[in-house]
Amino acid sequence: MKDRTSTTALTRGPIKAPQLPGRLVVEFLGSLGPDSKRLDQVPAGALVSVSGTITALQPTGSDTEPRYMVTVTGPTGESAQCVVDSDRYLDVFDLLTMDAQVRVSGKVRRPLADSTSLVDVLSIASWQVRAVSA
Repeated sequence: MKDRTSTTALTRGPIKAPQLPGRLVVEFLGSLGPDSKRLDQVPAGALVSVSGTITALQPTGSDTEPRYMVTVTGPTGESAQCVVDSDRYLDVFDLLTMDAQVRVSGKVRRPLADSTSLVDVLSIASWQVRAVSA
């Protein structure tokens, strides 16, 4: 008979780090030149570059006005919420796939004073590493 008081681990496969929205380190031009800080520390309106893996895609628009909320997550679990509006959607839709490694360029926006910082997407590029043989 099996002992019903024993416990077993419920996790299967790799354990994912929790997503921490707005804390991904981004690159931007500061007052003294190129700089990097957590997204939540960059001033609104700054142009930033965000690199990581797409871990969530949420459609927020309609069929005629497509919009997406894209979560880009770094290797340690920090993430950035990036907004693709209908003006940019057709330019980047082929790169909007789960687990794609991307570099997003955009502008920081804070809808409310205490809310998570968002990145309004200007462009997305794939930066997947390719093996080079000697």
